Amino acid sequence: MANVSSALQWSVIRKSSCFLIKRNGKNYTKEPSNLRGVNSYRYNGLVQEKTVGVEASADGKGVTLVTKNKNRNKPVKSHTRIPLKKNNSRRAFKTIMKTLKGQGYRKDLQAVRISSLPVVIPTIISYYC
Repeated sequence: MANVSSALQWSVIRKSSCFLIKRNGKNYTKEPSNLRGVNSYRYNGLVQEKTVGVEASADGKGVTLVTKNKNRNKPVKSHTRIPLKKNNSRRAFKTIMKTLKGQGYRKDLQAVRISSLPVVIPTIISYYC
């Protein structure tokens, strides 16, 4: 979907996504790169060009930072994974902040993602590690 605008993509998946959860009159989402879990264009991890996700690493030690790159025609290669092997959430948080600032993420979303990371990282570390 490289030649389709993100607004058109959002209008297609807005009400009928496999990640969509509708409960008590509110819409939530389980997208991999949506840290807030809110079904909105602003936080959507599928249609935005720059997204950030934090997930448990495959070996169960630490977390993995997942960022979206420009390779949209090849979905398997469209995400860059940076392993953060330390179980220290403070060190992982600092690494994620440096990565976000270095790659030039939008200022409004950078603050939102950084504010939600102290909650997300310790939860992932305590649950999976």
